[in-house]
Amino acid sequence: MNNLLLAVSIVLVAIALWLLLFKAREWEMRARVHARLNDTSGAHTESDDGGFWLWRLSGALTESSLAASDYEDIRVALKGMGKTREQSQVIYLLSCWFLPVFVAIIGFVFFGALGGLVASAGGFILPRRMIRTMGAQAEMRQNLEAVELCHLTRMLMEAGLSLERVLRIIGVQGRPLLPILITRIDRFNRLMKSGAERSQALEELGENKRIPVLRSYVVLMKQSSQLGSGVSHSLEQIIEEAQNVERNRIREETNRIGAKMTVIMMAFMLPALFILIGGPAVVSIAEALTR
Repeated sequence: MNNLLLAVSIVLVAIALWLLLFKAREWEMRARVHARLNDTSGAHTESDDGGFWLWRLSGALTESSLAASDYEDIRVALKGMGKTREQSQVIYLLSCWFLPVFVAIIGFVFFGALGGLVASAGGFILPRRMIRTMGAQAEMRQNLEAVELCHLTRMLMEAGLSLERVLRIIGVQGRPLLPILITRIDRFNRLMKSGAERSQALEELGENKRIPVLRSYVVLMKQSSQLGSGVSHSLEQIIEEAQNVERNRIREETNRIGAKMTVIMMAFMLPALFILIGGPAVVSIAEALTR
């Protein structure tokens, strides 16, 4: 019965966190929009900075000297995953502070002092490591998607379309092909629609220098807009270079897997072979000595 109540409480806490993280901000923004639309007297003086309390708390935490350096590493990883500033701050607050405290309390209550210490260490280290790993995987995925972006750009530019028109078409029809990179393309399209300069929008598109293919793509587009040169041959070179880098990475990963398998064979198969081959001899020697 106690295990059932614990499981139900954990499920309810997970649902509450999901509502708090993904739905509360949407509901709060919707209520603010309706309030402003219904406020015909112009007396609405609510400040945008006085919004959702969790956003204010996470902002105060990340801007403090206590967590500024720690948050910077997490922010880079979350930004690589396409999260906004507010989303990054809230995710950092929940996963790197609230979750470790909750896990530590559960550990101390149900598993004693030693279990609480282990749970505290795991709750503090594992979320940060998982976020960094997910950020690196997202950047690798975006690097591969940037190759497809180069293919689409070359194809549409050879049809006579401008860069703005190309990225607008990709933003509408290329979502299944570029599921993660599409957020950056949408950002570029919004900036261009709001009247920003092309160089500024391109700089926003390729601000992450750990995505080399996208960075090369942005540099090429900026040069082509300034110098007016063709981009088809240059895009082909970027694609070939990215494919060579990916081929070398896969080869290194294959060699690394082979080395790991060698270690596993030495650890598990060689003792078994020694027992199989030398076992009868050892038994015979033991029988001869006991006679």
